[in-house]
Amino acid sequence: MKTEGYVLIFCLVAIAAGLGPYGCASAAVSTSSSDAKSTPQESAHMERTLSSVIAGISPISSELRARRNIAQATFCLPQNVLGILLYGALQLCDAIEDVGQVNEVTVVVSRWLIGVSLGRYIFLPTSFLTEQYVRHEYGHTLQGYEHGPFFLLLEGSASLIQAIISVFSPTYASRYYERWPEDEANALGGVN
Repeated sequence: MKTEGYVLIFCLVAIAAGLGPYGCASAAVSTSSSDAKSTPQESAHMERTLSSVIAGISPISSELRARRNIAQATFCLPQNVLGILLYGALQLCDAIEDVGQVNEVTVVVSRWLIGVSLGRYIFLPTSFLTEQYVRHEYGHTLQGYEHGPFFLLLEGSASLIQAIISVFSPTYASRYYERWPEDEANALGGVN
């Protein structure tokens, strides 16, 4: 029982550090179509779209990637665990449309209407698959490096509360990206 716990912890840390399906040695940008229930034409279009979206984001150095992978496995572990769990839930529900890699982050495009950054995972619905949204969520990832385990309490809770209010108030929603932490994520991610 004790050994199984250590194996589980090792696996979670390895995945959070980028040693999962894409590994540390992956290129700055890569994509992979999933086995989702899309037609071949839809899958090809989705891959071209994801490829073109993440190709607009500048690659980082291997040294910076290594430092960020270490941060993801330690300082940012809480949000990585949630990211791994959400990724697993999407896989179990066969909701993943496409998966791509940009720098140290895995971009997951799904049929679920959820757009969130959790550690080294960015989750986007197909309708939000634009460079602007990927950059915005990447900005949240960069916020995670600044606040580590407090990211979920600070940016995560503020963002979630504002998103819930925006569902019920179109006036509030119209200025969603002008408030903290969304405006800061836009600035960090390079959204114009």
